[in-house]
Amino acid sequence: MVMSAAGAGLGDSSVDGRVLLGTAGWQRGDWLSNYYPADLPSEWRLAYYANDCDCVLLRAEAWSGMDPDTLQESLEEAEGRPVYFLEAAPGWGTRERDRLSLFAAGRAVVLTDRPDPRQTQLPQWTAQGPGAWVDTDSAAGLLCWSLDRWDMRALSSRVGALPADTRALILDGPMASPSRVPELRTLLELMGRA
Repeated sequence: MVMSAAGAGLGDSSVDGRVLLGTAGWQRGDWLSNYYPADLPSEWRLAYYANDCDCVLLRAEAWSGMDPDTLQESLEEAEGRPVYFLEAAPGWGTRERDRLSLFAAGRAVVLTDRPDPRQTQLPQWTAQGPGAWVDTDSAAGLLCWSLDRWDMRALSSRVGALPADTRALILDGPMASPSRVPELRTLLELMGRA
C-alpha cells in the first residue's frame, strides 16, 4: 500500500503550500561543535534539531544501522517531530522493515527506487533521479539539494524554480547545516513558498 502525502504527515504543508525544510541527517560531526550546545546530551540532539527543521532525510545506513534503543530514545525526545524521510537501501530486508516500526505512522516516509509490497507500515515515495522522490498517488515531491557554498542569490533562483508540488526540501553537502534552515525558510517566505 502506498499512501498519499496527507497520509505521510505532509497534508498540513499541502494545504497552505508550505514546504518542509531540513537536512540530510541530524548528527554530522561538524555540527557537534558548530550547531549543538556542547553540554546537550546526544539523545536530545534530534529534539533540538526539530526546533529549526521540519523534516530530516536519513540515509539507509544511518537509520537501519543505529542501535534501536538509541534511535527509539531520540525519537521519543523529539515528541513526534520532525517528518522523517527514510532512504531504503537496495535489497533491504527484514531488519530494516522491523526498524520502521520505531517511526510513527503519519510522520515518516520511505524513499525507494522500487516500492516494496511487503512494507505496508509507511508510505513509499519513488526516486525520480538523483535527489528527487515523488509520491505517485499525490505527486507530492521531495528534493535534496547538495550545497558546496552558501549563496543566497543562487538559492533564490533555485527556490524560484521549485516545482509547485514540492512538499519538502532537504539540504545536503558541505555547506548544509540546521543553523542555515531558518535563513532558507525566510527566503521561501519572502517568495511565498513557506
